[in-house]
Amino acid sequence: MTFKLIDTHQFKDIQSNGEIYEHIETGAKVLFIENDDPNKAFNISFKTPPYSDNGIAHIIEHSVLNGSNKYPTKEPFVELIKGSLNTFTNAMTYPDQTMYPVASTNHSDFQNLVSVYLDAVFQPKLLENPQILAQEGWHYHLEDKDDDLIYKGVVYNEMKGAMGSPERAVYNHMKQQLYRDTFYQYESGGLPAAIPSLTQEEFVAFHNKYYHPSNSLTVFYGDFNQDLAFNALAEYFDGKTKPEETIDLKIDVSKPEVTDIKDTYSITEGDDPTGKDYLALAWHVSTVEEDLDNFGLEVLSEILLGNNQAPLKKALLEAEIGEAISGGFTEIGYPNAFTINAKNASVERLEDFKTVVHSTLLDLVKNGIPKELIEASLNSVAFDLRESTITESEPRGVINSIKAFSTWPYGESPYLLIDFSERIEKVRELAKNDYFEKLIENKLLNNDYRISIALTADPGKNDRLESQLNEELQQYKNTLTTEEVNQLVEETQSLIQRQETSDTAEALATIPTLTREDLSAEVHQNPIKTIDQEGGMTFYHADEFTSGIDYLSYYLDLSDIPAESYPVLSILSRLIGHLDTKNYTASELQTQIDTHTGGIIGSVSIFEATDGQVKPYFVLKGKALEGSLEKLTDLMAEILLNTQFTDVNEILKLIQSYLAGFERRIERSSHALAASRALSQVSASTKLQEYASGIDFFNYLKQARRWIKDNQAEIFIGGLTENFARLANATRFNVLFVGSKERFELIKHNVQNSLKDLKQAPITEKVTYEPGVRQKEAFVTAQDVNYVGLAAKTEQRIPYNGSTNVTTTLLRYDYLWNTIRVMGGAYGAMHSLSRTGNFVLSSYRDPNVGKTIDAYFKIPNFLEQTDLTETELTKIVIGTINELDQPLSAYDKGYIAFVREITGTTIAEFKQLKEEVIATTMEEINQKAAAYAAVLDNSTLAVIGNKAQIDAEANRFDVIYELY
Repeated sequence: MTFKLIDTHQFKDIQSNGEIYEHIETGAKVLFIENDDPNKAFNISFKTPPYSDNGIAHIIEHSVLNGSNKYPTKEPFVELIKGSLNTFTNAMTYPDQTMYPVASTNHSDFQNLVSVYLDAVFQPKLLENPQILAQEGWHYHLEDKDDDLIYKGVVYNEMKGAMGSPERAVYNHMKQQLYRDTFYQYESGGLPAAIPSLTQEEFVAFHNKYYHPSNSLTVFYGDFNQDLAFNALAEYFDGKTKPEETIDLKIDVSKPEVTDIKDTYSITEGDDPTGKDYLALAWHVSTVEEDLDNFGLEVLSEILLGNNQAPLKKALLEAEIGEAISGGFTEIGYPNAFTINAKNASVERLEDFKTVVHSTLLDLVKNGIPKELIEASLNSVAFDLRESTITESEPRGVINSIKAFSTWPYGESPYLLIDFSERIEKVRELAKNDYFEKLIENKLLNNDYRISIALTADPGKNDRLESQLNEELQQYKNTLTTEEVNQLVEETQSLIQRQETSDTAEALATIPTLTREDLSAEVHQNPIKTIDQEGGMTFYHADEFTSGIDYLSYYLDLSDIPAESYPVLSILSRLIGHLDTKNYTASELQTQIDTHTGGIIGSVSIFEATDGQVKPYFVLKGKALEGSLEKLTDLMAEILLNTQFTDVNEILKLIQSYLAGFERRIERSSHALAASRALSQVSASTKLQEYASGIDFFNYLKQARRWIKDNQAEIFIGGLTENFARLANATRFNVLFVGSKERFELIKHNVQNSLKDLKQAPITEKVTYEPGVRQKEAFVTAQDVNYVGLAAKTEQRIPYNGSTNVTTTLLRYDYLWNTIRVMGGAYGAMHSLSRTGNFVLSSYRDPNVGKTIDAYFKIPNFLEQTDLTETELTKIVIGTINELDQPLSAYDKGYIAFVREITGTTIAEFKQLKEEVIATTMEEINQKAAAYAAVLDNSTLAVIGNKAQIDAEANRFDVIYELY
C-alpha cells in the first residue's frame, strides 16, 4: 500500500470517524471523515500563493476544467454537470490556496466526479494549449482588422465586475498594507489591469510548481469506499517524488509603513458624491495557531457589531459616521484581520470615526461588557454552528472539508474548526474572567498593526478608466504592422473556431456518465398535514427530524391589501424585531432573541398558484431548541403585536442599512434584479415581488429616507402603523411547524396561547394584482460590466412538462454557456421556466449588451437545428433530474411541502414531471423551436450595467434610468 495511517480522531460534533493517511512517496496527506451520510464529498486543495495581481491562481482554477489527458473534451466540467447526479461541483480560489470540491449521493457518480477532477488538476490540457488561457483568462480580441481592439476573457470580465465595489477595494487595500512584502498583498482573483500581463510560460510554470501531489491536501467525507478512494489518488500520486522545495504559507507580519490610506472609488457619472465615501479601520489580529482567540474574535464580532443594538455599531450609527456599519473578524488565510467599515460616510469624518471606535472600546474595557450580551452572542454563534451539522441543502462534506482547509495547509490540525463544542465551552468559561475585555484591549486598543482607509466617491471614474483603456488599446493597435494586425485577427478567429467546434464523439465518450436506467422518478417527500382551527388560524405540520430544533413560521395572508402597500409592508417586515416593543427596548429584545433562539426574521413572500392566482404573505420565521419553545412563541408574538414605531432615528438607521444592503445586491446579484424587473412587466406576482424586494422597493427606500430627513416622517410612519394594525388578525395566520409529530400539539397550544388576544375578522375581498408597465428598460450603474435580463409569460405556448425542463437544462449548459460565456466572455448566463409560465433569461458580469440580446433571439434556431445523440441527450436528462432531486434539509423539505400545498402542486404531479424528464426525446426538444420564437417575440427587457455600453444600444430601450 502506498499510503500509511498517521493519525485518527473521533469527531463528536459531527459523529464521524477521522483518519489521516500520508502518501509515502510524495508526503501528500489525505483526511477521511467516515460516517453514514449518503451525500459523499471529495475536496482537493493546493497551496497556490500568488506572486502578482495577474490572477494566475484564479485563471488556472478555471482552466484546469477545460480538458485533460483522460477527458480531452473542451469542457469536461460542463459535460460532467450535464450527465451527473452531483449535489455540488465547483472550484474556488482563496488568497493562498485553490480548492476543487464535489459531492454526490450516488456511488458510481461520485467515483466519476473524483476521476474527472483528479485528471483535471494533475493532467490539464492548459499545459499544451494556449487557447485555454486566452479563453478563460485574457486575449487580444480582434474579429476584423477594422474593429476596435479589446481585451476579452471570462476571468477578466468576472474581475471587472468583482472589483467595482468599494468593499472589494477596501479588502485589497487592507491586504496590501497589513501584509506588505508577502503574497497576501496580491489579489489572487486578479486585477483587470494586471491580468493581461500573464503569459502562457508563467501559466505552465505555476501549474508545474504548485499542482503536485506533495503540495496537495485531500478530504473524503461520508459513506464511501476507502479502497476506491486510495486507488483514485494512487493513479496520480504514485511514481511522483517529493520536490526539494516545500510551500510554506506561514508569513511574518510587519507593522504597516503606511497607516492612513486614501483612494477613490467609482460611482455613476453625474451622481452626487456627497455622503457616499467609504471609511474603514483594520487590524491584523491573529494567525491560525491562535485557535481559541480566533473563535473568541468571531464571538467578539457578534458582541460589537452583530446588530444595530450592538455597542460599537450603535455608537457609530448614533454619531452618524456612516449610514451602514459592518465588519468583524476576517479570515485572510494564515493571518486574520478585524475590520470596521462605514458605508455612505464622509472622508472628513475619518478622525471622528477613529475617536468613536476608540472611546467605545475603551469604555467596554473599563466598565465591562454586559454579561447577558456575551451570553447572547455566544449562543447565537453556537446555534449557527450546531445547525450547520444537520444541514443537507449545502453538502456537509463540502462545508467540513473547507473547515479542514482553514487550518490544515498552515501546519495546524484539520480537526480544529470541525470540532467546535469544546471551544464554545472554553470561551464561555474564560468569559467569566473578562476574556472579551482582554481581547479588545490586546487585539484592538493596544495593537499597532492597524490602518485606516478612506475611499472618496468619484463620479464616472470607471467610465474614464475604461475610455482610457480603449484609447490605449487602439494606440497599441496603431503601432502594429499589417502582418501583426492580421495575426491578431487570425488568432481571434482561431479561438472562435475552437469555441464553435463541437467535441468529437470519441472525446465526449471519455466523460463518465450514468444511464437513464440509473434514474428514478420516485419523490422522497413527506406530505404536509393541514389543520383548520377555530379562531381563524390554519396550521400546517411537516413531520421531519430536526435534531431538537423547532422551526416555526407565520404566513399572514395579504391578498386583500393593494399593491402600493407592499413596499411599506416589506420595510415593516424588516423593521419588526429591531425596534422597541411594549415590553422590551430594542436592545433587550435583541438580547432575548440571541439568548433563547436561533433567530427571528421577517419578510414578504409572493407565490403564484398553478391557476395563476397570486398568493402574497407577510412572513415571520423563528427557530429555537426544543427547550426554548415558550420563549420563541412569546417573542414572536411580542414582535408581531407590540412593536412600537416611535423611534424615528432608529428607523432611519435601519432604512439606511437596507439601502446599503441593496447596493451590495446591485454589485453582486444584478442578474437576478434585471431578470425580475423584466418579468415584472408581464407577471403580476413578480411585480408584487418588485415592490417588496426589487428596484421598486429600492426606490421606495430612498423616498422613505427623504421623508424622514425632510422632517416628514409622519407620512412614512403613518403607513407603517396602518399596515401593522392590519396584520393583527387571526384569520390571516397560516402557521407552519417543521419538526416531530410528537411536538405538534404542544406547538399549536403555545402558538394559540401567545396569540390569544388577536382579533378574528374576515379578510376583505381579494385584490386583483396587475403586472407593471411594459417597456424596455435599462438601468445605469458604475459597473464596467452588464446584466442582461429578458422575460416573458409563456401563456402555455411552451407547455410546462418534462421535456421543457430538459430543454432549459440544454440551453443553460450548451447554447447559453457556449454563446454568452465561452464566446461572449461573460461570467455566466441563466435560464428558467416555471410551472406558472414565467420565462427568464439573464447574463452575469457580461461585457456585452446587444450581442447578448441577439443571442437570446437565436435560441429557436439552436433548438430547431440541434441533433444530440442518445448519449448526449441522456446526459442532459440526467442533469435535469439532478436539479429536481437535490438533498434538502429538514426545514427545506417542510417549506417545499408547504409551498406545494398553497400553490396547488401535488407530489403526484412532481412524480409525473420526473417521469416525463426521463422519457424526453430529441424530437420533443426540436418541436419547441416555434414556441420559443413566439415567446421571445412577446418578451420584455431589462438591463443593468455600464453607461457607455447601454448608451451605445440606446435604440433598444424605451427608457434609461440612473439606478442609484
